[in-house]
Amino acid sequence: MKNEKFNELLSTMGKCTRCLNIKSSNEKDCSLINIYKDQDFCRNIPSIWTDWFNRLDSKIMVIGQDWGPYNDMKRLYELYSEDSNGNNWKCLIEQEKSNTKKLLDYYIKESSNNNYSLDDLFITNAIMCARKGNNYRGDNINLKKSTNNCSEYLMNQIDIVHPDVILTLGYYPLLSLSQIYNFKIEKNLKDTISIYPEISIKNFVIIPLYHPVAQIKKSEQLEQYKRIWKYID
Repeated sequence: MKNEKFNELLSTMGKCTRCLNIKSSNEKDCSLINIYKDQDFCRNIPSIWTDWFNRLDSKIMVIGQDWGPYNDMKRLYELYSEDSNGNNWKCLIEQEKSNTKKLLDYYIKESSNNNYSLDDLFITNAIMCARKGNNYRGDNINLKKSTNNCSEYLMNQIDIVHPDVILTLGYYPLLSLSQIYNFKIEKNLKDTISIYPEISIKNFVIIPLYHPVAQIKKSEQLEQYKRIWKYID
């Protein structure tokens, strides 16, 4: 049932045009690439961020900011197309070397005493389309507008997965959830984490986190991750 619902959601997202013609106030191109127009493409990108169908029963959902450059996703898709079997899918995911992945894996394992790993998480983003170009940290994206444009699809993912705990990495994923579920957050992430370290909504709990690569002490970040496990049986 979850697979069918997620398939339907990907098809719906393939028809979306909300972020395809965005410009900044100085007319800079901030439009994104809809990776769901090609349904074969979006289902066959071997990454922890797009390994959707193997993680639909996860009790923990992680929401990052955005996918990053389309070219990175295309490269992974092509590598998997050369050898499209389950072992290669897993192998390519294991080869992913980003600092975000390494640190997220560290915090999950360390905080759970190695009882959980990235394999146990459903991982997605607040912004569903991919950036143009090759630069993840460039100004070629309108974070607030694209976050708002994608909030409906994020809510649909939450409804399908039905997690017990949601972890938000950085400010914009938390902003999206605050607008979806109508709860208050502060104007910056530091104050929000301090005042609202755990936010109960419906049948799940939101734990706001700094992005793993943020210049925050590991010990401080780790304390936030330890909050997860009292909600997980």
